[in-house]
Amino acid sequence: MKKNYFFLIVYLVLMGSVTAQDNAKPLTVEANEFTTVTLFFPTVIEQVIPPASNYKFEFDQGNTIGTLKARKGTPSNMTVITTDGSIFSIVLNYSQKLEKYTHIINANQAVGAMNSGNSATPTEPENTTIVQANPKPNAPPESVAPVASNIDPRETIKTPPTDMNVSPDVFEGFSNQPNTDPELYSDSENDLYNLDREEYYSIFCENNYLQKSILKRSFRQNKKIIVRLNNILVDREEIYFMLSLENTSKKDYNVNGLSFFIKESHRDNNPSILEPVHTFNLQKIIDPESNNEIVYVFKKFPLQTNQIVEIVLDEIDSSRMVILPLDYKYLNLLSK
Repeated sequence: MKKNYFFLIVYLVLMGSVTAQDNAKPLTVEANEFTTVTLFFPTVIEQVIPPASNYKFEFDQGNTIGTLKARKGTPSNMTVITTDGSIFSIVLNYSQKLEKYTHIINANQAVGAMNSGNSATPTEPENTTIVQANPKPNAPPESVAPVASNIDPRETIKTPPTDMNVSPDVFEGFSNQPNTDPELYSDSENDLYNLDREEYYSIFCENNYLQKSILKRSFRQNKKIIVRLNNILVDREEIYFMLSLENTSKKDYNVNGLSFFIKESHRDNNPSILEPVHTFNLQKIIDPESNNEIVYVFKKFPLQTNQIVEIVLDEIDSSRMVILPLDYKYLNLLSK
């Protein structure tokens, strides 16, 4: 037992800002597009690392209540952090038939806690009744104004650039953007984005990397190796490229590297390389007849009208290189 405590202490020192609870497991919640599932948290919701885009979680700032709906798709997960620093991990599954419509989450179900040292908002007293017959969400502070974009991706991507081999496949249901309303995050010291940037990137990628491709022909292939762009998401100051590397051949693909370049034109022989701030799930070997879903994270960058981005996948000691070009109009549109 003492040995276990020793390793736990070492783990906590390495993590720095997060305290784990070994006795708590991720919660599992089922949802669909027909029924609103309600989640009651023990204290006020501070921030949410959103799930994949076929799940939609909403809440009002200053409230303990959130609602969840889902569209048919692969399982996902989300992370909810409350104002007292508690971290709740929730596994999300789509199900046409629901057995439970309300989930009352207890404090001891948190998988960890933020070591902030001080909390800006006191926790709810134990005798406070959280569940109400008709809960009325609190109004957001007047100083918080929702960020509205004058570009609707579902409308504008219907007309692809004329010089790019792209045919939009409009994403049904929710937008291709993550569920990142202004209320979901704060700039306080308790914010995971400020406390542990790498951990934030990792959670965001894990929640969103299984993206359905929103474009029918946003891919290139060479000798049965396919590089496919599934989606582009923007969160805070970063842009996330969701990619699928597909090996439809009968032998292994030994990845030498995946690189991103900015070029002045297709014939530019001196491109600038883009350095990612985080990579997620890239395999060294892609098995025959299998996919590798990956995410590359970059700081936001604009493209000029004469520039393109080239994504290059190459193999060790092989000619099976794949180059996927992205036009500036398409990239700037999805990165708004």
